[in-house]
Amino acid sequence: MPYADSFTIVLGADGFIGQHLVRRWREAGWPVHPIGRAAGDFTDPAVVDRALRRAPPAGRIFHAITKQRTGPIQYDIQGTLLHDNARIHLNVLEAWRHNQPQAKLVSLGSSCTYAEASHPTPEEEFGIGTPHPSVRGYALAKQMLATGSSTYGQQYGLNWLHCVLATVYGAGAHVEDGRAHFMAAVLDRAVRTKRGGADEFEVWGNPDTVRDLLHVDDQIDAIIAADAAFTDRIVNVTPNAPVTIGQCVAAILRALDWPARIVHPAGSFQGAGYKSLDSTRFLAATAWRPRLTLEQGIAQVLATDYPDTATA
Repeated sequence: MPYADSFTIVLGADGFIGQHLVRRWREAGWPVHPIGRAAGDFTDPAVVDRALRRAPPAGRIFHAITKQRTGPIQYDIQGTLLHDNARIHLNVLEAWRHNQPQAKLVSLGSSCTYAEASHPTPEEEFGIGTPHPSVRGYALAKQMLATGSSTYGQQYGLNWLHCVLATVYGAGAHVEDGRAHFMAAVLDRAVRTKRGGADEFEVWGNPDTVRDLLHVDDQIDAIIAADAAFTDRIVNVTPNAPVTIGQCVAAILRALDWPARIVHPAGSFQGAGYKSLDSTRFLAATAWRPRLTLEQGIAQVLATDYPDTATA
């Protein structure tokens, strides 16, 4: 079985993806060492050094720590997002080489690091062009993490992998304003709006906005497959099956059996109009394919986080 012979360190173990990684490892019986917020502030190099020094020798480290915000608030805190994330990532790189050099560092990236484009972006376009204005600081820090992994690997003889992920949703995702990604936010607001008895549902932005979308269980399976197939490179880890915001909203309303009239308010927040990755390299090298359809993923979230909707 993969990972059974050595510990996996999960940095960010109490975040959304981190929690699901730890759960998956424990369900499989694989040894895992979670490191979460209780370890301290990862912008402090002493905290990160201590956390990895005290951890058991590991075969790999999953780096899922990030400070991120969503929606219009991002425009006001780009410097903070750059400052904090750059320090977190540099501290992880230094602690990795000093304390866990035998471990493969698997860092989790975001499609926002790519420049805006009208086509699915392959890995060759990583770092070329300018990301969307709403994510400039955050994206630059992620680009630095990927470049740092490569340069540290080359200089110090370390193994690494930077996985660029889809927009991920699932049970326990953030739903609060300024932290929720579009799928979790729309699903939560749809449930609450229907509960309030409304027959109209407000959705920000353009329904034709395109995104990659994966349920968290499928994304973790994809990360595992990428880890087995690749090392020392950046790799896009998505299903090459982008969806529109409009398709997602329609699927949510069907799942809730709620024939609400959809309203798109003028002037509401709109990120990049088209953001999708070309994951041909990953799909050709692995047998991974998503197990859950959009409808099945939505049903899983509703059953877990909103059980009163099960018979809606």
